[in-house]
Order: sequence, then structure tokens, then C-alpha cells
Amino acid sequence: MNYYFFSKGINMVFGPHTQPTTAEYWDMWTAVRINDGNLVMDSILQFINQRWKYRDRWVGALISTSVPLHLIYGPLDPVNPHPEFLNLYQTLVPKSTVSVLDDHIGHYPQLEDPVEFEKAYTNFINSF
Repeated sequence: MNYYFFSKGINMVFGPHTQPTTAEYWDMWTAVRINDGNLVMDSILQFINQRWKYRDRWVGALISTSVPLHLIYGPLDPVNPHPEFLNLYQTLVPKSTVSVLDDHIGHYPQLEDPVEFEKAYTNFINSF
């Protein structure tokens, strides 16, 4: 994995109006490179292929947990498309609360809209 492929791949999961700046791409790439993380990126991304193999185990953990859950969701997330993903999540994990951010937010809401993400997170934490 090199910077070119990293930046081209990651930009596809951000909303069209919330793309990282060149400096932010370089910051992310620098973080990935720590301890040669870029050399194991293919192995790390195997979780994408493992989603179906371990689906029952992973979803089961969400369903059965006694820990309060809160999803902060960007509706332009191409990995978890709206509204199908959100409907399925709320059906499978009805105990979870959900915050849906603005329509232009994608897969990384904490980076794309940090102010609203923090508000949603703080509201969840303060609900205890």
C-alpha cells in the first residue's frame, strides 16, 4: 500500500462535501505508516471479507450486550448504505440509540463533522 492508493481508496467513503484536505490525507497516511502499518494493510482489511463468516458472532455480541450502545451514523456512508443499513441495525439492535448526522456525512462522521459528532457522543454519555 502506498500513499496514492491509500488516498484514492479512502476518499470514496467520505461525503463529496467533506473530503479531507491534502494535509489531512498526509496526516492519516503518516499514522498508517507508524510501525510499517502500511505493509500489513491488506491483512487488516481482511475483516471486510470476514464480515459474512463471523456475522452471527459479531451481530450476536451487539444483540446480547448489556452495555449501552449508540450509533452515530452518516447517511452517505457507502459501506453501510442508507436507509437499508440503518433499518437493519435498528431492527437487530433495538436497544441501541442512534444519531443520524446531516445528509452529506459519510463513513467517518468523527472526521467529516466533528462538532455534531461530539454533540451526539456527549448527549449519549450524559444520558446516564
